[in-house]
Amino acid sequence: MFGRHPAFSDPVQEWRSAADPEVPSRSCCCPGRPAVKVIMPPAPGRPHPVDLWLCGHHYRASCAALLLAGAQVEDLNARREAGIEILTEVV
Repeated sequence: MFGRHPAFSDPVQEWRSAADPEVPSRSCCCPGRPAVKVIMPPAPGRPHPVDLWLCGHHYRASCAALLLAGAQVEDLNARREAGIEILTEVV
């Protein structure tokens, strides 16, 4: 009688992180699934690059800071999630 709306179907088959054992099931920032992998470059006090696994919300909230830090971003979704743009340079 009550089913899920098609727009909110189970995303397991659409997410790379659900099928890829190298991608964690939770983001670094919250319990949500990671939407992007951010590679933070070395910085003073951090001699090596660091991987951050961010959900879509926290990625969008921190885009400006990530760009200014020179971070590289990899989209983890099999298909692009609406509203998430992978930024490569400061405009």
